[in-house]
Amino acid sequence: QTLITLCHYATSRDSRFFPAPDAFRPERWLRHRDSGDTAGDTTGDTGDTPGDTAGDTPGDTPGPRHPFASLPFGLGPRSCVGRRLAEL
Repeated sequence: QTLITLCHYATSRDSRFFPAPDAFRPERWLRHRDSGDTAGDTTGDTGDTPGDTAGDTPGDTPGPRHPFASLPFGLGPRSCVGRRLAEL
């Protein structure tokens, strides 16, 4: 049997997916709205699941983000049980 692990620190600091990875920019995790959304709508993409849009600020490379670029809560049957509580 072979154990494979992933270094989350390294993957979440990849400048191909996260421009200026060393900068403290919490707005990179805000939900982005499409041009057709209405004001106050918070149902936009979060950027952390497949098909979501990326971009740290409105001018930073918007578009599809790799679905596994960020896994703050893990993935699969052993993912964080407190994810939904943390996302409130």
